[in-house]
Amino acid sequence: MWMYIAIGVCILAVVFVYYPIPPLTPTLTAWKNGGNFFEFRTHKIFYRVEKGSNKDGGVLLAIHGFPTSSHDWIKVLPDLQKQHSEVILFDMIGFGLSDKPSDHDYSIMEQADIAEALLKKLKIAQIHLLSHDYGDTVALELLARFNEKKTDLKVLSLCLSNGGIFPETNFPRPLQKLLRVPYLGAILSRLSFYGIFKKGFGDVFGVNTQPTESEFRDFYAAIANNHGYRINYKLLGYIAERSQHKNRWVGGLQEATIPVHMIYGPSDPVNPSVFIDHYKKTVPRHSITVLPPDISHYPQWEAPGEFSKAYRGFQQGLSAKGK
Repeated sequence: MWMYIAIGVCILAVVFVYYPIPPLTPTLTAWKNGGNFFEFRTHKIFYRVEKGSNKDGGVLLAIHGFPTSSHDWIKVLPDLQKQHSEVILFDMIGFGLSDKPSDHDYSIMEQADIAEALLKKLKIAQIHLLSHDYGDTVALELLARFNEKKTDLKVLSLCLSNGGIFPETNFPRPLQKLLRVPYLGAILSRLSFYGIFKKGFGDVFGVNTQPTESEFRDFYAAIANNHGYRINYKLLGYIAERSQHKNRWVGGLQEATIPVHMIYGPSDPVNPSVFIDHYKKTVPRHSITVLPPDISHYPQWEAPGEFSKAYRGFQQGLSAKGK
């Protein structure tokens, strides 16, 4: 018996030291080839600039969620291009095709700094924001800076989607809770193989809106790229940050005078349907689109048609008001 235990421990030790990175899928390779990298404080950050067909629609910055990448927007990208003159997408540090340093303290503040640095590099001074999940919190930090006039960036509008913007209505998944446990999180991150990932990730999609096998592989390749599995537990610091900066981020949303909209999939186990009433009570001036009941945490992927329709309606409403 002890021999088998020793063998198991040795196997786990080998995995802990080194776990081979799965290659990028053809889909992710094509996505990478269509983009570029820029350097932020010695780290390479991936981004894409997509030309739009609406010259009067302004520039859109789309900010992805945890634990995935800018590729999350691919299903709604064609419609976003119809609404805007340009669509900017990027992988935040620690995500997707960007660098994932292991000796790094990841924070929402730094992710907002990266967004500002990218827009400055591209010489973009005013933007519309579209965000999801973790990206919602980054967008709220950009909004707070705009409200305080502590940025040169002008935010024209904000559209959020299925993010834990209110700590009291956000319920992290069981694995996320385990990953936040000191020392244990580092070990579990190393042991997150494809099968474990697929089960946990599939749980945040609707029963009838699951990714295909090839799509699961694409998501996993983006996460595992650059040894991403080693640092997933470090990225989860945002959960504590949301509580720490609640007054700043929720308060900034309450004080916002720009147009704000939420697109919400109500079958979300991370942000369940109690979110709807809380949103309406907390930010009554801002609008919300509640998608069909079977849509869950990734509405832009699960229901791209409905998501695009909701976003299009929001943007057209801005045009009617003269933005």
